Amino acid sequence: MIRKSIQRGFTLIEMIGVMAVIAILGSVAAPKIFDAIEDAKVSAFIQQVNALSQAVAKFQTDTGRWPRHNPTQAQDRYHQLIINSLDNTNPIPGWQGPYIEKELTNYLNRAGNQDVFLANNNDPNWACDMDGNGTPDGQFIIYRVDGVSDALAEKVSNIFDGDGGVVTGTGAWKKAGKVRRYQGTHASILEVCLASI
Repeated sequence: MIRKSIQRGFTLIEMIGVMAVIAILGSVAAPKIFDAIEDAKVSAFIQQVNALSQAVAKFQTDTGRWPRHNPTQAQDRYHQLIINSLDNTNPIPGWQGPYIEKELTNYLNRAGNQDVFLANNNDPNWACDMDGNGTPDGQFIIYRVDGVSDALAEKVSNIFDGDGGVVTGTGAWKKAGKVRRYQGTHASILEVCLASI
């Protein structure tokens, strides 16, 4: 007697069922994965801001001045938290650095060459409203990062100011507190006030 060998495989219905289960698992897992990635970016940024706050305070204590640190612009490049130089030739009196271990990184936007720097000036667009009364509270040294989405910026604001999650989506966090949006024409600039000058 000749036996026929029967090949077993998956039926079309079984394959569709398996693909449906994979699609359902993927739709449940994908948002959690993206949230975890965003949370990791925010966490790295928070750690950098905390280290930078300490570095700025130490620099000011040592030198009696506030640092200029602008690693991303071609003109007036200053790396005073890493290099002892007032103007690329003269040393800074009292400098005991380096104050940070590596150059500043924009953890909230790694896609492009986005600006990251410390600034201090009297421009009202950079002024911080630390008490939330709607008026600027003097001059601050700020840490500026560009190309930051509202979602990530609001998460950072909620951590530092506790205002991001109160009334989500109102945008009130953009104008007050330690973390805010630049009030000029660039909507993606996030600033964190490090110290009052």
